[in-house]
Amino acid sequence: MERKRGLDWPLAVIYVVLSGFGLLMILSASSLEADAQYGDALRFVTRQFAGIVVGVGLSIGLFMVPMKWLRKAVWPVFGASLVGLGMVLTPLAHSANGATRWFRLGPVNVQPSEFMKIALVLAFAHYLSLNEGKLKDSAVLLTSLVLLVVPVIGVLPQKDFGTTVILFGLAGVMLFVAGLAWRWVAAFVGLVGSALALLVLAEPYRMQRLVSFTDPFADQSGAGYQVVQGWIALATGGLFGQGLASGVAQRGFLPEAHTDFISAVIGEELGAVGWSIMVLLLLGIVWRALVIASRASDLFGMLTATGLAALIGAQAIINLGVVGGVMPNKGLVLPFLSYGASAVLAHTLIVGILLRVSMESEPEEAPAPARRMQLAGA
Repeated sequence: MERKRGLDWPLAVIYVVLSGFGLLMILSASSLEADAQYGDALRFVTRQFAGIVVGVGLSIGLFMVPMKWLRKAVWPVFGASLVGLGMVLTPLAHSANGATRWFRLGPVNVQPSEFMKIALVLAFAHYLSLNEGKLKDSAVLLTSLVLLVVPVIGVLPQKDFGTTVILFGLAGVMLFVAGLAWRWVAAFVGLVGSALALLVLAEPYRMQRLVSFTDPFADQSGAGYQVVQGWIALATGGLFGQGLASGVAQRGFLPEAHTDFISAVIGEELGAVGWSIMVLLLLGIVWRALVIASRASDLFGMLTATGLAALIGAQAIINLGVVGGVMPNKGLVLPFLSYGASAVLAHTLIVGILLRVSMESEPEEAPAPARRMQLAGA
């Protein structure tokens, strides 16, 4: 009888703690705004909880499905995600803060780009594993480029530069881990850098964000306002914070306090100690994903887990970098913690996929093949 490693309990526990922590902080950061705007102080936390419940239900389903079935669903999932991106261009589109990144599905606003990130990871993992050892083939590289460019084109009309950066980064990481030669990695980085620079120059608001990032105090009542207020919140927290619901960031001074800038609220209310615990929990998710990648029984599982680790890690780094003022504002949420039903559902699905990869990993006494371990260490 074939032995399996079993459930990755550390990952499951870290996810539960992070999700509960996120609900608590969303409640603290949003209750006043929700009550003032909607007459319901629990509006945002209730929607977030609903996203978690749906995500957990779907993740349980994923956990019960063999990886070979998931591989058969890769292209339908990728196609459905592209259709979702196209829905943003229809009359069902929903706009917020000058960006159109959602479409209405009954009472819910769906952000398809959150699911496109996962779909791209699965598509790259599937395609590269089918073409293992063929990355010198120009046809394989060209197809990989097409797999990347098509969703990027779908994201561009949404003015979602952050997701564009994430998609490029995911493709680069997965190609490198799959064995792409260094000279091609350098060429890819140069190509992506040039493309991103052109995208910045093409949109005045992106240039404005870049300029305000270099000196937010130069326009602290305009483009630099959010970053400055985030700094004030973090500085006010001190070592142990002002206490839950005792900060001022969520009282209208800090825009998007419960979404993009939730970490500033955590820093103000729970201090450096609470903020550090938050970072350690996020690192814990990435760590478990990389451990699962190193133990995966095949290249598809290894690339999938590696890509999902890169997705969570990159998005957390960018979000925290924006709040800390070391990166221009990208509009990306903090995984598992920021408000956003689509985002928290997608991130919960990531955990479900990782748990399934872990379930099909080889047990301790049956080490992974040397070839795959060499790839994991590449």
